[in-house]
Amino acid sequence: MSFRIDTSDLEKAYKRLQELGRKTPVIAVRSINKTLPGVRTDMVSFIRKDYNYKATKIRKRLSLEKASIRNISGYVQSKGRLFHLTDVVGTRQNKKGVSVNVRKKTGRQLLKHAFIAHGKTSQKKIVFIRTRKGEKLVSRYPIQAISTAHPEVIYHQPEMWNKIKVSAAERLDKNIKREIGAQYRREQGKW
Repeated sequence: MSFRIDTSDLEKAYKRLQELGRKTPVIAVRSINKTLPGVRTDMVSFIRKDYNYKATKIRKRLSLEKASIRNISGYVQSKGRLFHLTDVVGTRQNKKGVSVNVRKKTGRQLLKHAFIAHGKTSQKKIVFIRTRKGEKLVSRYPIQAISTAHPEVIYHQPEMWNKIKVSAAERLDKNIKREIGAQYRREQGKW
């Protein structure tokens, strides 16, 4: 039994591989841009596994910068102002104060003498607490707004950061393989 290689087949294969090589930046950009929304979703779900933050409030803090042919890099960035206790699921006013459960494993806690009211400039509902003057609680003003840990602080914890990096790497690897296969099928005319 003999096996014969035709040089015209080798030339065709070589041209296809060259074309695929020229399309590498396009493949990279598509892969990155398909990975970023999944990374944002993972970031929201990782935080909500331990904390009772509202998913919509976390998602609003996350912005995407997509890749382009000129700049083959993209990122998900988390930034924002204070994270108010009213942005935590289940925060509610009762007769003794405000009941809140920020971290799932700590359980619900009561903030005595706290109340929920609209902010003066933002008109957003915020949890306030009356301040103390010595041993005595002030009857009216000054009051203090209470906030909770920024999601950015939580993301920078080593175990959380490792989860995000591993998840992003897995998503990117999967998308690169998918885009290479798709580009190869386009070159074959089987798209």
